[in-house]
Amino acid sequence: MLKHALLAACCLAVVTVPASAQTIRVLVTNDDGIGAPGIAALADELAQNPNLIIDIVAPATNQSGTSDTFSTMPFGVAAGTTASGTPGTAVSGTPADSVLWALFSGQVQAPDIVVSGINFGQNIARFVAEDTSGTVGAALTAGRNGIPAVAVSAGIGPIDYGPAARYVANVVEDFRSRKRLGKKMISKDGLDTRIVLNVNFPTCATGAVRGVVVVPLANSQNLLGQVVNGYTMTGPSQYQATLSADNAFTTDCTSTLEDPTTDVAAMNNGFASVTPLNPTLTVDSKIRKFKFLAKFKFN
Repeated sequence: MLKHALLAACCLAVVTVPASAQTIRVLVTNDDGIGAPGIAALADELAQNPNLIIDIVAPATNQSGTSDTFSTMPFGVAAGTTASGTPGTAVSGTPADSVLWALFSGQVQAPDIVVSGINFGQNIARFVAEDTSGTVGAALTAGRNGIPAVAVSAGIGPIDYGPAARYVANVVEDFRSRKRLGKKMISKDGLDTRIVLNVNFPTCATGAVRGVVVVPLANSQNLLGQVVNGYTMTGPSQYQATLSADNAFTTDCTSTLEDPTTDVAAMNNGFASVTPLNPTLTVDSKIRKFKFLAKFKFN
């Protein structure tokens, strides 16, 4: 009887352990460099959660605009610290180098999630977020290697990193304590990849951010938020693009516009934006709808 009672108590203890007791490992990186204020604010906020084990691996210097490029030549790795004095590892390479080194060098335990940021300056619209941002590039690198990731940026100005840091800390806590986000971040493209969340907070007076919206990237094709809408002939067989500035980056935190439809519109109207990105650019769950294309004859 005693044996059965002890076994029942043991099983009951296992069953009643809450999910919130689980500890996960978070890899923190960025593209502004390990000494930038944004990564310090992010790491310090995450460190308040006793259920997170945090590893910081970030570029030794500012690597903004390097996208997801990585090095094939040797690079240095040394001890470093954030602006607030938290120890980490400084990599004399790109943000992607930092993530890849952390994943494959054997010197850092495998993370459950990667958080990249907080970047000084928004990373919104297709060209900026996908093609130039080292902050997003680090997250995409993680996603391609099967690790869920969050890229987070703040609008240019007298930045208060607090709202973005707190928001991402809450996202990470939800990922840790509940299964829904982790399941949703598994890509359905047939590859072992994970979805990346691109988070951008506008620069507003403290408490003035109007809310958070989940929206797609704007189809902006350059750093000024402009898109090509035509061409003008400037000489014999010579053309110049004409641009629309409809997506220009501005922020009006007193705007009354509701329900922005893109990340640029969100930033322009005082909202923080979240955009899920597929790191392989594959259409994800819709790929099955194109299976009929395999039946077309080619000989």
